[in-house]
Amino acid sequence: MKTYETDVLVVGGGGAATASTIAAHDAGARTMMAVKGRFGVPGVRGAGATSNPKADFWTIRTVGPKGGLFNPPDLTYQDMLQAGLGMADPALCRIFVDEVSAAIKRLRGMGMRFQSKMLATMPATKESKGTNNIVQIQKAVIEGTNTQVIEHANLSDLLVEGGRCRGAVGIDDEGEPFVVHAGAVILATGGVGQLFEYSFNPPGNTGDGYAMALRAGAAIFNMEFMQQGLATTWPTQCMVMLYEMEDPYRLVNRHGKAFLADWLPPGMDVLEASKLKAFHWPVSCRDGAIHLDRAIHGEVLAGRGTENDAVFLDLAGTQRGFQPEVFDHYMRDNGIDLGTDLLQVQLHHHTSNGGIRIDTDAQSPYLRGLFACGETAGWQGADRLGGTMLGGSQVFGWRAGTKAAEVAKDRPQTQLRRDELDRLLGERLARMREVGGKTRPSELHRELRRKMWEYLLVEKDETQLRAAQEVIDQQRARIREDLCIAEPFDLVLAMEQRNMLDVAEVITQAGLMRTESRGSHYRSDYPERDDANWLSNIFATRDDQQGLVLRKEWINEEAGWEDQGRIRIMPWG
Repeated sequence: MKTYETDVLVVGGGGAATASTIAAHDAGARTMMAVKGRFGVPGVRGAGATSNPKADFWTIRTVGPKGGLFNPPDLTYQDMLQAGLGMADPALCRIFVDEVSAAIKRLRGMGMRFQSKMLATMPATKESKGTNNIVQIQKAVIEGTNTQVIEHANLSDLLVEGGRCRGAVGIDDEGEPFVVHAGAVILATGGVGQLFEYSFNPPGNTGDGYAMALRAGAAIFNMEFMQQGLATTWPTQCMVMLYEMEDPYRLVNRHGKAFLADWLPPGMDVLEASKLKAFHWPVSCRDGAIHLDRAIHGEVLAGRGTENDAVFLDLAGTQRGFQPEVFDHYMRDNGIDLGTDLLQVQLHHHTSNGGIRIDTDAQSPYLRGLFACGETAGWQGADRLGGTMLGGSQVFGWRAGTKAAEVAKDRPQTQLRRDELDRLLGERLARMREVGGKTRPSELHRELRRKMWEYLLVEKDETQLRAAQEVIDQQRARIREDLCIAEPFDLVLAMEQRNMLDVAEVITQAGLMRTESRGSHYRSDYPERDDANWLSNIFATRDDQQGLVLRKEWINEEAGWEDQGRIRIMPWG
């Protein structure tokens, strides 16, 4: 088995990974990056979601000086807690507010160019070539160091000994195994967008960090909260943010019927639902805009959508209030004329608001030496403010790299047992090769993505969630009994399928357990928020005897949380 040695191993290739790599190196640690596919090439395996944006602009939420008019710290902090609806970590939100300005300043020092000092916004242009350049700029910094980058490195499991993380094992694209011995591991593997038919995540974002941490003994939480939003499904994928639209727009199904009114509750009209949607792009049941999103998703599931799983959106009679010319130009660059074309739109998975539980150093409190940052770490809650994901990746990536370099110095010098390496990887690879079935992993992936998009996004009930679990159980049985490894890369895809099934089960079971609607989690059979019973987070761990274990624990038990009924800055996300 090919063996590598390092102080700090960073797993991933997006903005959180590059930030933590630079920080660990600056703190004096030997640093290695393990990247799926190619490092820093947008849109491919290993690129990370940071360099794969699909919108007309991207923003890092800025925080002004105390007493300032623009996003003052204390009010921004309160907005984050209100967006999280009691599920956000107040200590980590405070860190974001206090340190995001320094993160923006670091990026500027590396060469990033933002729209203005007041707005850390990056409009999309033909010159940007589909990326906001954060990864490209930080990659150039990394290339000026002695950091070792391993490409086509598909890590599958973490090495744990004596209650601490000691490295990881995996295979390359040719199916050859390798091991990395490290003093600390930083998981910056992104989310689980590839679990869903429609997602903004690039190939390879298959929930690896969540699944590896769970199997290694760490906890993940808030996984039922997933950010989703409107985008085109054809001729290309573009986010459609209906911010501050003063005039109504039209939604019609493939039969030309305006359907939104059919999905609205008594007392709400189409204009009201449209106005509420102008305040936020993400799907959220915090207001009546949830019914517009339900209608779009539901029409397609009912068979009244286009061949591209979409409904038609007519924006010819209206204009977006926020940066309308940027939106118009971006859509034209992607082959869509807002003045003459009907947009084919649907709800797409964007990010996971939950993830690995971390402390203020971005380290797992359950497993010393294991760190997480970016979308892999959970701290935002039931909803999140726009611009906090890119900024949080930089803030907590930097903290993770700095602390990981310190922790790596005290690692034990004992060597891990060979039988442990065989258990984690060798025996599993042998079993996969020996099944001799007919089902390729890519076939399983296609089926899983479709079913999870149908059952887990936008709106769900007990029947759908139990159907999702049945799909998960069936796929695990097919992997055991009918898996076909026809070429070496099938082993990689089979490992990813295992991870997606593990994460899908957490999302499904947490969704079943939370018998209420809160933020991005909407249960049609429990449509109201229930603070009396559900002002609590759901944590997931794995036990060798019991398997997946879920428990309620409220991270705000000591500090409390009070619903103020509003988010100060609109649109909030």
